[in-house]
Amino acid sequence: MIQIVVGIVLILLHIICCILVWVGICTHIINVKKYLMFPVVFVPVWGVLCVFILHFQIWIQSDQRKEVGVEKMKVNEEIYKNIFQSGTEQEGNIVPLEEALIVNEPELRRELIMNVLNDNPEEYVELLKQARMNEDVEVVHYAITAMVELSKEYDSKLQELERLHQISPEDPEVMEQYCEFMEEYLSQGLLEEQIERVQRQRYEQLLEKKLKHQEDLHTCVCMVKNLMKLGDFEKAHEILQIIEKKWHRHEAYWILKVQYCVEQKQGEELKRTLDKMKKEHIYLSSKGREDLALWIDS
Repeated sequence: MIQIVVGIVLILLHIICCILVWVGICTHIINVKKYLMFPVVFVPVWGVLCVFILHFQIWIQSDQRKEVGVEKMKVNEEIYKNIFQSGTEQEGNIVPLEEALIVNEPELRRELIMNVLNDNPEEYVELLKQARMNEDVEVVHYAITAMVELSKEYDSKLQELERLHQISPEDPEVMEQYCEFMEEYLSQGLLEEQIERVQRQRYEQLLEKKLKHQEDLHTCVCMVKNLMKLGDFEKAHEILQIIEKKWHRHEAYWILKVQYCVEQKQGEELKRTLDKMKKEHIYLSSKGREDLALWIDS
């Protein structure tokens, strides 16, 4: 009887330890990857010890390199002054991570990429693509690992949203989440050409379904952009006409119209569009001016 009670207590303690380790990993208190939960669950005591040994090893290494000071993939003010400034004061106290990758500091580069693995790689996809071409083999390995992990996370989320949509195909909240996810997923450039096309066709179907319920500007803009990526310019033009009728003075329409003319190589129509923007005094935000800088300045 005593052995049974002791066994139950030990099992309960193991479950509590597993829960605490999982919470620690999710909240970044324990600085290790999520897949290390497998030894924690299936190898009682030793699995937990291994996780903590890895965590403290990373923590000690970080403590020994206080000059690196990386948080959210940004180099802090001290690193900026010591490495990137050339004697002149510059705005801000951080340096883009892509600049750090071209510096001849292997330990710094590896430190930064390792932080991607333990942080939010979806925020640094373009940087990871650059890192894959780095001359440092270890940096390349870390970058590829981060992108593989990111692809797995996106695939998992996609499967979950597909399941929810099949269960509740008319649920507007599920539809909104699905469309927002597809917009982000496709913008990352993680997919191969054929797979991306299939997913864009699926995205088009979702947007069409959403537009049948309600025609809003954002959905129409996403539809035009996606159709142009698919090469369906005839249908893209039809949606552009809808936007023109409902949101004629909104900058999103004019930016799309310019992009459409450029993609279709319609030089005369592009000129007329830009002239019309000036005559009608269309307001452009700083982001809008940035998007059209090449054409506005020309």
